[in-house]
Amino acid sequence: MLESRIFEGMANFLQLEEDWNRLSRSVITCHLTQTFEWCRLGWETRNASPDDRLLCATVWENDRLVAVWPFLVKTSGFVARMAPVGCPMQEEYGDPLIASDVDPERVCEYLLELVRKSADVLYVYCARQGSPMQKLLSRAGMFNIPRPMDAYSVKKVGAQSFEEFMQGHSANFRNNLKQKRKRLEKLGALRFELPEDAGTSAETVNWVLAEKKKWVQRQQKECPWIYQNETSDFFLAASMLRGELGRFGLFRLTLDGKPIAAYLATIDRTRTEMLVTSFDPAYSQFSPGMLLIEDVVRWSYDHGLNFDMRPLWLGYKERWANCTTPVITYRVPLTWKGGIRLLPAYIDFTFKSFVRLVLKPEQRNAVKQALNWPFELKARIKSHLTQNSAKLAAEE
Repeated sequence: MLESRIFEGMANFLQLEEDWNRLSRSVITCHLTQTFEWCRLGWETRNASPDDRLLCATVWENDRLVAVWPFLVKTSGFVARMAPVGCPMQEEYGDPLIASDVDPERVCEYLLELVRKSADVLYVYCARQGSPMQKLLSRAGMFNIPRPMDAYSVKKVGAQSFEEFMQGHSANFRNNLKQKRKRLEKLGALRFELPEDAGTSAETVNWVLAEKKKWVQRQQKECPWIYQNETSDFFLAASMLRGELGRFGLFRLTLDGKPIAAYLATIDRTRTEMLVTSFDPAYSQFSPGMLLIEDVVRWSYDHGLNFDMRPLWLGYKERWANCTTPVITYRVPLTWKGGIRLLPAYIDFTFKSFVRLVLKPEQRNAVKQALNWPFELKARIKSHLTQNSAKLAAEE
């Protein structure tokens, strides 16, 4: 017989550790981001507010935990927003962890019913399209705002070795990587590394986040999480995470000991999962990011793992991937207050959906440019102010 329970607060959360770890061990495809330890780090390193709430929706079969879905609830104004607890990026795959020997549809119904009562707005990132929870989310709330994307990965299908996998790419692709690697090696000692010590791990985390900030400013992108202290706090704490369910990985490519490309990643029993990437633009002509992917894919093959580059289209992901998985991010109002908060976003979503449906691509681009100019101006002003502040700080 199945029973659903909500666990609220740190004391109750800690009571779940043994059962949660047992469930994670039983699900071979469990992501490191679905584990108790990942959730604990997210809660402990967050930018804390007095009204923060840690909630874990659970389903039990007698005394056995068969499903868990953890959230952080934050209140802004009169609206309580529920989002996954973990990395400040809040971009972990959003499906709950469910035992393989229970009915997932029924379990997801229990879980969603629990969270309906706990907040005004529900945010779930990257629910796998076609999964039981994704189907329920598509019908949840008075309305919902979906954002479909593709997740890109290199899976060990059809190729039993890295060399065999590379043969599936064009000769030009392979030769380009080979030539750029040779040119880099002429400049110094080129090494692929996966640091194990705390000092090098912390150095790598700080380098990746610093380079990512510079990239965001150069590209005039909106990326709030990269500027938050909790981001570095979380990744520094996670950098030495090791356990039977997986570990944190800091893959990097160095030239004479200096990082020129690096990835923050998780490594579990079935996959290497890329989270944050950075490279030194001074070496962009050598494509160090692509060379590092080549090394990480080879490493993953050698360790019997898939390589997950995660959602959001980027050209390099499409060139490497041999598999794409549709995923959908959802914002769902659970109460009338949540409906009021999300209504402007829903109107915007509906308008854009209508534009995509009735206008040709060139017409859509014209409409997009007309609507985006205020935001582009804001981004340019913000970038200019940030650069000036950095110059003034350097002069002082």
